[in-house]
Amino acid sequence: MPIFKTMSHLSANKYLVAVSNVFLMALPLVLISTFCELVALVCDHFNFNDFGKTAHYVGQVTGIMIPILVNFYLSTYLSAVKRIPKGTVIATSLTVFFIVSYQWSLVSPLIPLPNSFPLALLTAYISCEIIANLKKITIFKTKTGHSFIDISMSMLAGSIVTILMAFSISSLVRKVFEHLSTFVSWSFIPRLDPTSFLDGLIYEVLRGLLWSVGVNGHNILHSYKMDLYNITMVNITEWHNFGVDLNILSTNFYDFFTGIGGSGNMLSLVICMLFFAKSKGYKLLAKAAFILCLFNVNEPILYGIPVIFNPIMLVPFLLVPVVSFIIAYGAIYFGIVPPLNEVYSWLMPPFVSGYMATGGAISGAVLQLVLVLIGAAIYLPFFKLMDKRSLGVGISDIFSNRLFTSDEIEVKTRLTSFIPSLHNNLAAQREIEKLQNEGEFILYFQPQVDIENNKVAGCEALLRFKNNQGQVLPPTFIAAFNQLGLMPELDLWVLDKAIQAAEKFIVVNPNFKLSVNISPDTVLSKNFVKIVKNRILDSSLSFCHIELEFTEELLILDEAKVAQVMLELQCLGISVALDDFGTGYSSLAYLSRFEFNKVKIDRSLVLNLDSQRGRELFKLAVQLGKITQADIVVEGVEQQSELNFIASLGVRYIQGFYFYQPMDESELFKRGLLALPVYEVVDN
Repeated sequence: MPIFKTMSHLSANKYLVAVSNVFLMALPLVLISTFCELVALVCDHFNFNDFGKTAHYVGQVTGIMIPILVNFYLSTYLSAVKRIPKGTVIATSLTVFFIVSYQWSLVSPLIPLPNSFPLALLTAYISCEIIANLKKITIFKTKTGHSFIDISMSMLAGSIVTILMAFSISSLVRKVFEHLSTFVSWSFIPRLDPTSFLDGLIYEVLRGLLWSVGVNGHNILHSYKMDLYNITMVNITEWHNFGVDLNILSTNFYDFFTGIGGSGNMLSLVICMLFFAKSKGYKLLAKAAFILCLFNVNEPILYGIPVIFNPIMLVPFLLVPVVSFIIAYGAIYFGIVPPLNEVYSWLMPPFVSGYMATGGAISGAVLQLVLVLIGAAIYLPFFKLMDKRSLGVGISDIFSNRLFTSDEIEVKTRLTSFIPSLHNNLAAQREIEKLQNEGEFILYFQPQVDIENNKVAGCEALLRFKNNQGQVLPPTFIAAFNQLGLMPELDLWVLDKAIQAAEKFIVVNPNFKLSVNISPDTVLSKNFVKIVKNRILDSSLSFCHIELEFTEELLILDEAKVAQVMLELQCLGISVALDDFGTGYSSLAYLSRFEFNKVKIDRSLVLNLDSQRGRELFKLAVQLGKITQADIVVEGVEQQSELNFIASLGVRYIQGFYFYQPMDESELFKRGLLALPVYEVVDN
């Protein structure tokens, strides 16, 4: 669908995502400012005037600081992208922001600080671009051999030049603008009329579109809302003094009718979540955000569902405010609800605000209730789709008994944010749903042969997918599970199936060992060792019958935690193997730090045995494995020449197509591969 592709491209754009994350990082300051304004509102109601004034002042000042923080965060991000000194970029960006803001009189009347969000973003981007291009010039380059003073002077020179260039550009643009204003009318430039129905509708849609990519639409369109506020105050004053008609559109019209619970009428969505969500994660989010939505703070829902970059939720997010705008405008236009005749804080809760702002008319509160219910009805089908897809929140609904044909999987709820890779989650989710409808997961087993007696000593369990046509496909779907954070669930399903199979194998061969690959996320999950222990204890197996394979990727993530897990597993009697040895940069280092029971040499080293260098490297890998006193298994052996060379090095265990390809459980039994080795008895 075009909308999915569009949102995918947008969510992959690093600069747009940076802006989205910048506003997300500024969220704590937004919440502090909102909380102070709320305290001031309560104090004003109970006549705690002194404390209320202080809280109101702190809230306003905190709000004024947000554009500065946005500039700071974006310049920090861009400095990392461009690989230029962070301190220089931040200082330069902030300086340019202050200078240009004063040039264009874009400062707060409360405190002389810059208060333009678009300018905060623009100056951060321009400053970083200039500094990055200056570093290509010889005199601004910094080299490691230079002294600290030389580097500092070079950075300072780059910063000064950037500030001067930005100042010059801003001054030139302002001069051109002032010169053109003397003989050119700017009336041809479209400008939203705050009292116009059509322009008000455009404003509401623009606000929603900005929010859909994570940008605070209210802040970006702040000038429109300020114009509307000024017009509203004059209109109400004239209504009181001269009895003129009240405007339908006022500053609180958007707060109380199209932004109930925040932009997008988020209270409607929260109600959907509270009453209709099957996912525990969504219910938890709704309960946590409900109080905030009562005071029109919607960021937790926007980033938690998420609505940001989400093509599913974008449609109702834009549609609900538009429908609310039309209904509310019509209700006031036809006299069903009186126009708003007072200005109240945007933090005033729904129903109370509708009643108060219409001069005590019950119809104002009823209109809000109707809008919330209509909004919930519009949100519901879209939210149900989200709840079904779950996208990482209560994802257990995805696993039906058709896909996993044995026991149901115990899945922990995941409540997470999907910025900036939501589109990847959507694609992964669709892939898993397709698997669910087209077949089932099964296990295949690839034998590991002891070449001293040509008997199978064990097998590696391999996950496969069998479609409805009977075709067995490789596990290309693992990336989708990994994208959604579902590898622990997948791994434990494989472990359960492997244990069930091994219970049958040891009846034929009590010495049989079954290897199971475990992903990093699973190993590092809480109570991993306890879970494995309990599953084996609940079976007829001994701990020695199971071997777990770890990759170097896991060792890189958390050495201390992995070492502890390995020790606990080995104390139980469970073997631990290092998989894919020879493919990473730090394999040798990890061999010296961890006590592996087995080392599996990767097929990539086998492929190079036709060259002298390849053979020498393979010999070295085998020697390193033997030094650790671990068993050596070579993977991917397919030719006689490969086997002969490997056997000459004293390697005992081989896993590869030369002996056996992966096969299902019935094939293992049919071919008698599980039989105990028969040793020749020598009569002395």
